[in-house]
Amino acid sequence: MEIKLKSKPKEIADFSDTALMITWDEGHESLYIYEDLRQACPCARCNELRKSTKTGKLPFKRAIPLETKSANIKPKAIEAVGLYAIRFKWNDGHDTGIYTFDFLRKLCTCEQCQPV
Repeated sequence: MEIKLKSKPKEIADFSDTALMITWDEGHESLYIYEDLRQACPCARCNELRKSTKTGKLPFKRAIPLETKSANIKPKAIEAVGLYAIRFKWNDGHDTGIYTFDFLRKLCTCEQCQPV
């Protein structure tokens, strides 16, 4: 029986003020816009909020303080969760979503990962 090892990040780094770059152990690079990552938060509360909206997106106006606009969403901190995930501490105060490496890899929007 062959066991396929899942991809793990080799490096996680800020790409810009609005994006994160993950270089995976096999060399693939994924670029993630912070607002997209926040919208994709996998926690139970965010999943319920997405289900309750017509757009399926998080209603940032409920979560972000008035002085912070969604275009300015970014993590204040990123921390490891074991050897399988990361957690963002977002500047809107949210910090309960655990982004597994498998989940992040599925979120990659490049042509190789999301063929047309």
